[in-house]
Amino acid sequence: MKRRDFLKSLVGVSAVASVAIYAKGMMGGMMGGGMMGNRGGMMGRGFGGELKDLSSFFNPLKIPEQIYGTLKGGVHHFDLKMQLGMSEFFKGVETQTYGVNGSYLGPTIRLKVGQKVSLNWHNRIGNEATMHGHGMHLPASADGTVHQTMRDGSSWSAKYLVKQEACTNWYHPHTMDKTATQVLMGLGGMIYIDDAHSLELPLPKRYGVDDIPLVFQDRQFTKSGYFSYPRSMMTTMHGYRGDVLLVNGTVAPYMEAEAGLLRLRLLNASNSRVYSFGVDGKVVKLIAGDNSFLERAVNLNRVTLSPAERAEVVVDLSGIQGKKVYLKDYQSGAKVLEIRVTKKAKVASKVPAVLTKLEPVNLKKVVKRRKFTLSVAGPGRLLINSKSMNPKRIDEVVKKGDYEIWEVYNEPMGMGMMRMVHNFHMHGGHFRVLSRNGSSKNVRAWERGYKDTVMLEPSDRVELLVRHTDYSDAKVPYMYHCHILEHEDAGMMGQFTVV
Repeated sequence: MKRRDFLKSLVGVSAVASVAIYAKGMMGGMMGGGMMGNRGGMMGRGFGGELKDLSSFFNPLKIPEQIYGTLKGGVHHFDLKMQLGMSEFFKGVETQTYGVNGSYLGPTIRLKVGQKVSLNWHNRIGNEATMHGHGMHLPASADGTVHQTMRDGSSWSAKYLVKQEACTNWYHPHTMDKTATQVLMGLGGMIYIDDAHSLELPLPKRYGVDDIPLVFQDRQFTKSGYFSYPRSMMTTMHGYRGDVLLVNGTVAPYMEAEAGLLRLRLLNASNSRVYSFGVDGKVVKLIAGDNSFLERAVNLNRVTLSPAERAEVVVDLSGIQGKKVYLKDYQSGAKVLEIRVTKKAKVASKVPAVLTKLEPVNLKKVVKRRKFTLSVAGPGRLLINSKSMNPKRIDEVVKKGDYEIWEVYNEPMGMGMMRMVHNFHMHGGHFRVLSRNGSSKNVRAWERGYKDTVMLEPSDRVELLVRHTDYSDAKVPYMYHCHILEHEDAGMMGQFTVV
């Protein structure tokens, strides 16, 4: 297909207020066009086009490099440069981007429980930035939030002991009021955490072969190939949505697989879009959520992930060598990855009956209940407990080691754009989802392990069992917030210290 025809068919350029994002994160280049349709509707799943349902997949899926750090003096050092780049998402068309040790996205950081690590971040993007270890259990001073800002040209190190269960986490900016655009430009990547138990499990674990990292991001492009970002109140209220899906930074991706078990690590790294992933014609085995394995695998047709949520699924491709299957997003109906089963299985892997053992829930240990209400007070005013984010204000003080229940409520504010999907992310540790809308039976399968992010439809109420261990700091806070990035930047965020 000719470049011009390809861009015309695939790249959506719309919105009166659509503007190109340039490499320094500035806005410019007003683009004309018709008003975008808000197909997210009343429920507010975003403002922008629907994903293109592609009929052909012609780019090999990019697999991020995996890095293990350099051991110096008993500490594993990771040198990570946040930099400007030019990326070719479409053949012959260059897009200005950000990346980590490359032009777009970054390497998969491999950590092992018990390691002392130092993630050494170097900011060279032309603007101030931070880098947050999402899902990591670490001191508040190493969290990489608005309180650990790097000026352009400076560096900062997150130093800690890896001390949590095996899981799939990720890293991304957490810069005050700039998180949405910096993530959009490409700053981010996965973190794999292994432990002795996970390495012994007979699950697929050959990185890039049968253990595949998948970073999902929707984007809008201008006709010239720049990312576009509609600067409007509708984007702020409903979140950014693109009509082109990038998987590991790849447009129209395919991968070749063996006719055996395939493990897919799913990360919703989009600003606001919700996905429901499934493999067309196949039942998948859900084995893990955000911060841990499930105790036992669950057979499912699809997994719904809001922004920042992760899940691991295993699909059995035995007996279909020479055929294709598709990973689909059932929210949009679009195919998102073509899996070509081209090889015989070289390793006999399996999903064991028991994956892990989680701490039993004992509500008798709970000593405090806190309530968090996510609300909209008007255009551009997104609040938690009637307050907008203030980095100089501590909203909650938590005692280290205490078991607490955090009740989170998505308060509807009438019809139209006030009825929004939100989610809730907590830094510094994990939680268990106890109930959804008053019943433990409503807790979804992928919410039954350790979590750090949970989705709330309008009027949803969830109860979370929270316990912060190991670290305390009366001065440096952790964050809690909605992880729809436009909502976070608009003030739907608060702070807590652990003492």
